[in-house]
Amino acid sequence: MSLMAARRAQRLALLEEGESVPIRFAVVGVQKAATSTLYAMLVQHPQVVDGPQKELRFFIEDHDWDHPDYSTYRRPVLGPARLAGDATPVYLFWPQALERMHAYHPGMPLMATFRDPVERAFSQWAMQRNRRTDFPDLPEAIERYAADALPDRLSETAGGPDRRQSLFTRGLYGAQVERGLAVFPRRQWLFLEFRELLSDHVAALDRATDHLGIERFTTYPKLVQRSATSTTNPGTAPTVAALEAVVQRYADDLALFEKLTEIDTSAWPTRRVLSGELAIEDFHARLCGKLGLTV
Repeated sequence: MSLMAARRAQRLALLEEGESVPIRFAVVGVQKAATSTLYAMLVQHPQVVDGPQKELRFFIEDHDWDHPDYSTYRRPVLGPARLAGDATPVYLFWPQALERMHAYHPGMPLMATFRDPVERAFSQWAMQRNRRTDFPDLPEAIERYAADALPDRLSETAGGPDRRQSLFTRGLYGAQVERGLAVFPRRQWLFLEFRELLSDHVAALDRATDHLGIERFTTYPKLVQRSATSTTNPGTAPTVAALEAVVQRYADDLALFEKLTEIDTSAWPTRRVLSGELAIEDFHARLCGKLGLTV
């Protein structure tokens, strides 16, 4: 049994044993952008329920969505806290997930963190390569997946492969946020930026607790970065030209993203390459060096 499956089994067993509360907020995106770090800090708040299974994944599972049973979309109460959340970063990317969530609770407060889309994609590649030695080398992954379009529908039964191959489409933040804002109004969204979250987690937590309508922390948890990118990865580096093509893929979408979220992306390396402030060769060397790839 995988660790995720074990945590799910533990949560479901606890639901049968005692008191529980329904999910009332969600961290919906994006993968490899400190969502685990954010959630791990939030559950240290005295009003927020902790417990097993960070990612409940309820809205990407194969339920009867015409008549869904929400009886397991809850968290067991293990102390005085009563506000329960779900941190499943694939929700923003997954078609129909937010619509299903809206049907469950139209007033759900949502949070999403974002980072440079190329850095995020390369970090996801490193995670997948660490989990599966047969996952393609980065040059092959770029060739196979970088031009994929944002999907309109995905099968829940094929969730694993779809998630693994979505390295680059998950970085189309503007299109995903636009889709999300068509489901939930802007006032229910909190958009956070990866570097700001890590550099000033106290300010980020204040924004998060304000968004949830709960008291601010009196004692702030320490910042512990979860699921950091591996710096030793087997395989060869992509060419500079391949990286340039990936960067150009995000040009229009980044402009839309910044307009919709008001997040300043000017410090993101992808944006700096697009604006001419950063040479693509320097970005290439930085990425490959961080991942430990053979150039």
